[in-house]
Amino acid sequence: MTRDQMDFLHGIVAELLALPGKQVVWAQQNMPRLCRPFATLQIFGKRYEKSEELRPTGPGQYKVVVPMTCTLAVQYFGADAASHLETMTTGFSRPTIVDRCFAAKVAVYDAEGTTDLSGLLEGQTWEERAAVDLHVRFNSEVDDAPGYIESVVIEADIEKHLPQDTVIEPNPDERPETGTGDGKGASSGSGEEPSPPGDETEYYIDTVQVDGIFD
Repeated sequence: MTRDQMDFLHGIVAELLALPGKQVVWAQQNMPRLCRPFATLQIFGKRYEKSEELRPTGPGQYKVVVPMTCTLAVQYFGADAASHLETMTTGFSRPTIVDRCFAAKVAVYDAEGTTDLSGLLEGQTWEERAAVDLHVRFNSEVDDAPGYIESVVIEADIEKHLPQDTVIEPNPDERPETGTGDGKGASSGSGEEPSPPGDETEYYIDTVQVDGIFD
């Protein structure tokens, strides 16, 4: 996730929680404790959703795009903490918010239930606090320039072979019958010599032309 996308999430969460931007901070950093109400953000659980995609950007240049998902943990400290987080979660379904997320190339597509973490602070002060996990989808992008093959030179002697002749042998069982012309064959007992066999010229396929389109 880029710095711009993190800044966008920070701003949109502050807007939906109706808090000034300085009252929403990223967790796990050295800083004085803020005055209530305030909220903290933390990103964890980044993982790949599917294989990378190569998008050409120029000759021999690609943008490697990997769809990813992560969890954005939001904690609210202050009065009606759970109610504020539920309002924020519902706000991510507003069409105007969805369009702004799309423009920033992020998507808050799901959310876990809000957890009330209110309790005594140092055993003396009651503190209202609640947390919710938002599931965010984004693309990890990086440019790459592997180059490309401009030309290929093949140095080899390639012999030209003519197609082999295919000979169709005559079938002796299908030779034309001979006779005296009255419909009787030579075996009818006429005593005449049988007629010579039919044309036994050997034919072969020289060229085969196929008209059609094959997928």
